[in-house]
Amino acid sequence: MEPQWLALGVLVGWALHIAYELLDPQKFGGNDPRKSKKSSSRVRYTEELKMVLVVNESLKMGKGKIGAQCAHAAVGLVEEVAFSEPGLLNAWARGGQAKICLRGLDTPQLKALRAEARRQGLATYLVQDAGRTQVEPGSRTVLAIGPAPKSQIDLVTGDLKLL
Repeated sequence: MEPQWLALGVLVGWALHIAYELLDPQKFGGNDPRKSKKSSSRVRYTEELKMVLVVNESLKMGKGKIGAQCAHAAVGLVEEVAFSEPGLLNAWARGGQAKICLRGLDTPQLKALRAEARRQGLATYLVQDAGRTQVEPGSRTVLAIGPAPKSQIDLVTGDLKLL
């Protein structure tokens, strides 16, 4: 494994851990009113859960930019899932927070993957960059999908190659 990918994994894992800790409603006095009544924090999943991060390769971003954009995508998705499906998020966290970085061709492919993931009932987060450094403002840089059972995510992204 190349050191930059190890560093990317550590960065994303650390960012998700911080976001998870900050968004834990139990730390702020108990129940969060936005928490779904049907979602339990101790939900059991029989299959391993994962999150995928699909990087828009048409933008030719540098390694540091890819790392930052993957962190944005992962944290953005965790923030959304923390209130909509806290049981799923807790199960994913207990299972090691698996994150897989994949190669996306371009913006149309990221949008198509997002649409298909949503049709499958999966949570998504598409990063739109501010354009202050390497890419044009409004560029779609990374799509995050999940966390969800591997088989569900693979229905959407199973044909993509690892980054």
